[in-house]
Amino acid sequence: MEPVALGLIVLGLVWALGFGYAHFRAAGKAKASESWPTASGTVRSAEVQIEESTDREGGTSTWYNPIVVYSYSAGGRELEGRRLRFGNPRSSSRKKADAAIAPYAVGSSVPVRYNPEKPEECVLETRKPSPIYLILAIFGLPFIAIGLFFNQLVA
Repeated sequence: MEPVALGLIVLGLVWALGFGYAHFRAAGKAKASESWPTASGTVRSAEVQIEESTDREGGTSTWYNPIVVYSYSAGGRELEGRRLRFGNPRSSSRKKADAAIAPYAVGSSVPVRYNPEKPEECVLETRKPSPIYLILAIFGLPFIAIGLFFNQLVA
C-alpha cells in the first residue's frame, strides 16, 4: 500500500474511532448513572469559565464552560464533584452555558448521583451527551475514502 494512502487511512481511522469512543463512553456512563445511588449534595460554586484561543491567522474562538462545584458524602467520605454531566457541556453560546448553571444556586441542595464502586465518580445530570463527538467522528471518513481512492489511483 502506498505510504501516503496508508497515512490518510490511519489518520481517518484514529480520528473516527477516537471521537466515536468518546461519545459512546460518555453515553454509556450517562446511562449507567441513571441507576446509581443518590446522595444529598451542596453547591459550593457555579460559574461559567471562558476559554479563548487564537488560530494562526489571528482569528479567535470563545468557549463557555459551565462549572458547578458541589460537595457530598458517599462511601463514608466527604467528597467534591465538578461533573455536571457526562460528555462535554461547553458551548459557543454564553446563554446556553448560563442556562446550564442556572438551576445550581450556591448553597442549594442538589441530588448527586455517584458510582457505588467508585464514589468519587459523580454527576448531577444523567441526560445523554450531545452528538457533537459523533459528528466529529464523521469527519474522519473522508480521510479514509481519500486514502483508499489515492491507493487505487497510484496502483
